[in-house]
Amino acid sequence: MKMNELKLVYFSPTGRTRKVIMEVARNIDLKSVSHDFSVYKEKKPVLKFAENDFVLFGIPVYGGRVPSLFAQYLQNVTGKNTPAALIATYGCREYEDALIELKDLVENNGFKVIGAAAFPAEHSIVETIGARRPNKADMKVIAEYGVNLNRRLRKEDNFDNIDIHVPGNRPYRKYSKNMLFPKADVNSCTECKACARSCPAGAISIKDPKTTDHKKCIGCLKCVRICKQNARSVNSLKYRIAEGKLKKVCQSDKAAEIFL
Repeated sequence: MKMNELKLVYFSPTGRTRKVIMEVARNIDLKSVSHDFSVYKEKKPVLKFAENDFVLFGIPVYGGRVPSLFAQYLQNVTGKNTPAALIATYGCREYEDALIELKDLVENNGFKVIGAAAFPAEHSIVETIGARRPNKADMKVIAEYGVNLNRRLRKEDNFDNIDIHVPGNRPYRKYSKNMLFPKADVNSCTECKACARSCPAGAISIKDPKTTDHKKCIGCLKCVRICKQNARSVNSLKYRIAEGKLKKVCQSDKAAEIFL
């Protein structure tokens, strides 16, 4: 089959998933077009892909699941027996049901999964866990995943006989409740609105960037990282509790798992 374009559909609040998906894409011999859902869109875009497109779907794992916000975007993303590959990045704990859930979501919308992978990354909450991952060694493994996908695209006339199995359970585990809600220091905040413009969940109002809508906040902490005034933070006690729990269950030397 002669392929048309490589489509990148991803969610990457802290940039690590984007780094991985771009490295995979760099090793696939197709012109790429990006659809980044990391910035909030009140009106969910409608994407329709052709049979000869190839789509890379990339997500960070939140509590062993596909981020619910990204799942909402996927409702408007459809294929026509379109070949696709999956990428999940996770903060060195476990990815649990995320890959199988992502596989179900995209296959139910008309895609044919021909590859899947889970890559350890620096934890989005406790950055000392898996610090600076994906590192140089990780990037070689990530690049090889792209090379193998490219070989498969070149080799196969169609993908009907490919059946990718990934770990996970159905029903999926319950979504964990977010307990870390960033708030602004009213004395430090200059109301530059950078946090509001970049919030992937639309939880920070442009009109009043000093407040956070707890019902919308997904706890990605992107606003904390991009604030040049260091005006946004989470409750220190809750952070220390979360840090203690995560350090007990995360292992910074986790290895990639690839399914082809």
